Amino acid sequence: MASGGRSGSGNDVMPVNLGAEIHPKGLFEAISFIEQNFANELGGAVIRQDFLTTKQRLEFFEVGFRSAFLSGLVTALLAPLAIGVIERHIPVFGSSAPNLFDTLFALLLAVGFSLGYALFLAISCTKFIGHFTRAMILNLLGGVVSGALLKALVAVIFFHFLYLFALSDAHLTWAALKLYDTALAPQAVQRIFAWVAEFRATFLTAAWFVVVTTLLFLAIPFAALACALRRNRRLIKAGLVKLPERRRG
Repeated sequence: MASGGRSGSGNDVMPVNLGAEIHPKGLFEAISFIEQNFANELGGAVIRQDFLTTKQRLEFFEVGFRSAFLSGLVTALLAPLAIGVIERHIPVFGSSAPNLFDTLFALLLAVGFSLGYALFLAISCTKFIGHFTRAMILNLLGGVVSGALLKALVAVIFFHFLYLFALSDAHLTWAALKLYDTALAPQAVQRIFAWVAEFRATFLTAAWFVVVTTLLFLAIPFAALACALRRNRRLIKAGLVKLPERRRG
């Protein structure tokens, strides 16, 4: 439980049962726990990171991993569409020649969700003063990094599989011959074949797009964490915050 605190601030500390109540099931719940204990630490509570059990650390890691992996899949699936619009393979707003607004709209569609998620996570990464809340954030970020990197790896492998195997010249030729046996006009089959043959290179670009956006996604919360660490050092140096010494051994 919370103990100690700055003089005159005891009424600002909300009592919490640290061992029993911190079991995040989702991202918002994990962030709520972080913010709640951040408020306690600002109110003067001294909470050692040892109160965060191994099970709770794994739960924070799992929440971060699951949310980053699933949200990252949205960006990965939209990446080929965005690249297809930029490279003029896919019309947008009824035009096959996108202007600057159309291009920016396509990019925002692909990265908007992950960018918003990263900014939301970055704000949460500043909600710590003591070792307890920092341990929560570091375990959450550990899961986020693992989930984001796994998502990028899966996307890169899948897009290269589409380009090198599923949409290879041999498979496209086989599919075109099958379409010739249907009711489709030969000219329609040729247009489909030509479009797919041109569009398949988009998957290679999309693979690198996912890698770059993943690195950007991870850089935002870590930049916020670094800023928060510098802020905390200034507060500690000024004597506005006092932290318990780490246990050794």
